[in-house]
Amino acid sequence: MRKKVVGELGAARKLVIGDLPISAEDHGGRGEDVLLLHGGGRTRGDWDAFAGLLLDNGFRPVAMDLRGHGESGDAPWTWREALVDVAVVVEGFGLRRPLVVGHSLGGMVAALWAGEHPECPLAVNLDGHGNPTRPDQFFGLDEVSAARACQEMTAFLGEMGQGLPESFLQVMRAIDALDLFAAYRAARCPLLVVSGDAMSFAGMFPEHLVPAWRAYCVWTERRLKAVVRESPLVREASLPTGHDPHIEDPEAVLRLLIDNQRMAG
Repeated sequence: MRKKVVGELGAARKLVIGDLPISAEDHGGRGEDVLLLHGGGRTRGDWDAFAGLLLDNGFRPVAMDLRGHGESGDAPWTWREALVDVAVVVEGFGLRRPLVVGHSLGGMVAALWAGEHPECPLAVNLDGHGNPTRPDQFFGLDEVSAARACQEMTAFLGEMGQGLPESFLQVMRAIDALDLFAAYRAARCPLLVVSGDAMSFAGMFPEHLVPAWRAYCVWTERRLKAVVRESPLVREASLPTGHDPHIEDPEAVLRLLIDNQRMAG
């Protein structure tokens, strides 16, 4: 049985799940609760500006450090355990049916939360789309070209991962193994998937891999639109930002959140 202890940690509170500390920060307010989940390799501090906007607009934002990040403890990453961590923060802070908003890795957690919590008013995935792992994900390329693109892209991403901590590589493997579109279809509460400009990533790839990345972006967009057509609970939106819409244009993200909250209501 997991035990939960709540203690003070500066401006934040630390919740202990078994032997694992999870840090979260309540930004105050008495309005509707919003739980904020950061991206991979980041911390809850990413949300500071956006949390301020939420507070000014009548919400109560709480931001947490996911396991293995920030001031939370290190532990093996599984989606199941990450969802348990989120549930403990919700309970520990007395959050009442919170909106759950995540960026990148945190957005994927939010999408999975939507599959288990029909009472959630709205879950939001901000630009959490993952990486290509199969040849069929390179839209428009013939079979030979797609196989080569997949092999070269996988090799390049593997080289980028050299020297990174094993804990981070474990998260990346979990992302690669996750069928996000199945998670979207399984949503039991309103789910909003927000995309930034995927081609903003193109600069990280060598020139010969840019067409492959573009083909993957098209595949992702088409699959997402198919899910939206099939699933009445799932909506999509796009913003002219890069991978960090909540940092690059927090006002636009706030407008999307409020508009979709009203539609869901």
